[in-house]
Amino acid sequence: MQLDRIPFVLLFVVLGVVGCEPPPMTENGVVGVFGGTGLGEGEFSYPRAITAAADGSVYVVDKSARIQRFGVDGVFESGWQMPKKTAGKPIGLTVHKDGRIFVADTHYHRVLVYDATGQELARFGEEGMGDGQFQLPTDVAIDDDGFIYVGEYNGNDRITKWSADLTFVKQISPPEIAGLSMVRPAAMDFDNEQTLWVADACNHRIIRLSRKGEVMSVFGERGTEPGQLRYPYDITVTPEQTLLVCEYGNSRLQWFDKEGKSLGTWGGPGRDLGQLWSPWGATVGANGDVYVVDSLNSRVQIVRR
Repeated sequence: MQLDRIPFVLLFVVLGVVGCEPPPMTENGVVGVFGGTGLGEGEFSYPRAITAAADGSVYVVDKSARIQRFGVDGVFESGWQMPKKTAGKPIGLTVHKDGRIFVADTHYHRVLVYDATGQELARFGEEGMGDGQFQLPTDVAIDDDGFIYVGEYNGNDRITKWSADLTFVKQISPPEIAGLSMVRPAAMDFDNEQTLWVADACNHRIIRLSRKGEVMSVFGERGTEPGQLRYPYDITVTPEQTLLVCEYGNSRLQWFDKEGKSLGTWGGPGRDLGQLWSPWGATVGANGDVYVVDSLNSRVQIVRR
């Protein structure tokens, strides 16, 4: 067992004994932490993406190109190795409502699809800049009708739409949005109105698109103040329909309403619990807790607000 996992394991034991919610481990709401540097089960080598399933499972991919599945309590359950890793590692994970895991296999210019055990079910895409091709795919989002949306960067900064049978449909992102081309659309998520929220990372802003690609709103600018952003690498629509944004550049999480008003921040640079070091992603678990990939600290922190 890793030393940095002991506090949460102890809290989990207390929870099982007394049958109540565990108290926060820090004043700002950390209720658990798991991981640690290494290549063993439950350890990480620079974790870079995270997603949560409806059954409570949490999936994390790291720079060793391993995908690991954890329980809601952060206990390791299983894992598997991606087929290739020499050229680079995946940076995007998404769980379909049917339980399939979609992986943006970034440096191999494709998306791979797995079941919960790590059995590969399908793959689509190839290197290129044309229809049905990818340049460094970053993330996957899936709408209620089963259409699949994939973001890309490296000169091909766009979002493409694919049918449920993994057939290319069209590009939906316009060439310019509010006078700027997208630069590294790093993450995407749908809200309950079926509009698509995009973290336009290198433009330090958030974009809202219709499923047809119509621009509905844009907010954000580079900075460190509340309401400003520095390299938003992940975005998640919460059950309350607010926006949870993970800022790689500011080492923090920030919540927004749909009008772009900041609702609060969490974190800040550092190594202590409640601090982050260049985080790549965050997700909301089935229990409502926030799981944040604390990348350069090689851990996941669990936050209850």
